[in-house]
Amino acid sequence: MNRFLAGILFSFFAVSSFAASVVLEGCDKLTFTKGTVDCQVLKGNVRFRQDRAVMFCDSAYFYTGQNSFDAFGHVRVVQDSTTLTANKMFYDGNIKLMRIREDITMTSGRMTLKTNKLDFFRNKNYAYYDNGATINDPSFQLVSRIGYYYPGSKKAIFKGNVDLNGTDYRITTDTLTYNSKTSEAWVLGPSKIYRDSFIISSNQAYMNNSVGEFKLYRRSKVDNERNTRHVEADTILYNRAKGTAKLYGRIVIDDLNQHMSMYGDRGELAQQPLSNGFLTKNAYIKEYSTTDTLFLRADTLTLETKPDSSRIVEGRNRVRFYRNDFQGKSQLMRFYTKDSVVFMYGRPVLWSDANQMTGDTVKMYMKNKRPDFLRIVGNSLVVQRDDSVNFNQIKGNDLEGFFKESNLHKVVVKGNAMSVYFPKDKKGDLIGVNHNIGSQMSIFLNEQRKLDKILLEPGTEGTMYPPFEAPKEVLFLKGFSWMQDIRPKRPSEIFTLFD
Repeated sequence: MNRFLAGILFSFFAVSSFAASVVLEGCDKLTFTKGTVDCQVLKGNVRFRQDRAVMFCDSAYFYTGQNSFDAFGHVRVVQDSTTLTANKMFYDGNIKLMRIREDITMTSGRMTLKTNKLDFFRNKNYAYYDNGATINDPSFQLVSRIGYYYPGSKKAIFKGNVDLNGTDYRITTDTLTYNSKTSEAWVLGPSKIYRDSFIISSNQAYMNNSVGEFKLYRRSKVDNERNTRHVEADTILYNRAKGTAKLYGRIVIDDLNQHMSMYGDRGELAQQPLSNGFLTKNAYIKEYSTTDTLFLRADTLTLETKPDSSRIVEGRNRVRFYRNDFQGKSQLMRFYTKDSVVFMYGRPVLWSDANQMTGDTVKMYMKNKRPDFLRIVGNSLVVQRDDSVNFNQIKGNDLEGFFKESNLHKVVVKGNAMSVYFPKDKKGDLIGVNHNIGSQMSIFLNEQRKLDKILLEPGTEGTMYPPFEAPKEVLFLKGFSWMQDIRPKRPSEIFTLFD
């Protein structure tokens, strides 16, 4: 049948059809078949229309009573900015459903979808596939097993082995919701996000690529490509433009290069993970550069990285730390990795073996990750228990301590030096109470970490009191306080607070 006849038939059907009917606009040849369902057989340049959708094919079976048709060969559908091509299609005009099969390509704007099986619901303007598809856009390529695509809103939902490759990122996940118009995406289920030399593992994440915003939930992790830096938290909010990440809930930060782990329940990191930032709420650090691990807690822990990669670790408020060879507490503590120096301020107390050291400011210098030299500035006082009731003490303006194999073996006190100690005979019986006052004194400890001898500088005055006859002000120098009950005895006790 020629085009002229087809045009006449089109006019006929158009007049007798309702607005929602499928309209045959033309074909090269038309024949009729009678059967259970009346059918028109159309061949050559077949063209249908319903509302805004225009549909083309090489041949078709048109079921006028059913308001539907089967289309074959060079199938093409055009609606607004969306164009679809395939080998076969069944169309139900009553519910506006297209069942499209074989070699399918759907284009909407800059986005192209390719698959072999697709159902397109025109009335709701969305497409569905369940046997795999590839979507290409100038800024990404996406592969998934199942997908829902909404051309009008540019929104898509993908499930099953989803793999999204962007210009500078990649996402593998179980479920992905993506809006190409707003550059927003949600991932659900076990997911990996590769971005900016970092690998993100998350079970739920939100991303806005246009503004560089990432929101990671349900215990997410961030690792660098070399697996030397690791960040983990219940929630991570990262702003790529600002270069900051806010962390919430059971935070774990590991830096294998620095041999350091940090923990807390709230924190913020800047530039890159582990570069600069702070942790608070149950915050503590483990430093394991030696076999003797340092455990440090504070109300707030901050980390600052210098251009030379050295760092300043600071603890503020109720600082407590534990290591096998020394323990301490203060209100403020700073550790400079470049010089291996620890500063303690605000009623600092430092314990080393049997010695308790206090003062206005404590400075401890490390060598090969071990205590090497100690300086206490202002109101320095060293106390060592001698027996159940007596305490050896040395006090002065400034104090210098020298360590050997992490053990304090010599103490020098300068300025208004005072000491009290309890000499004993060879049997271990108390001889008396020795009290000295001078400008400078030196104390030497033996291998048992006990007071061995005191070297007095010229001009030092001393008094030896008989046992049990020394006045109280001699037995306990000004500022004396034995704080063994608040000394951390094990790592877990850094969380036991007394002030």
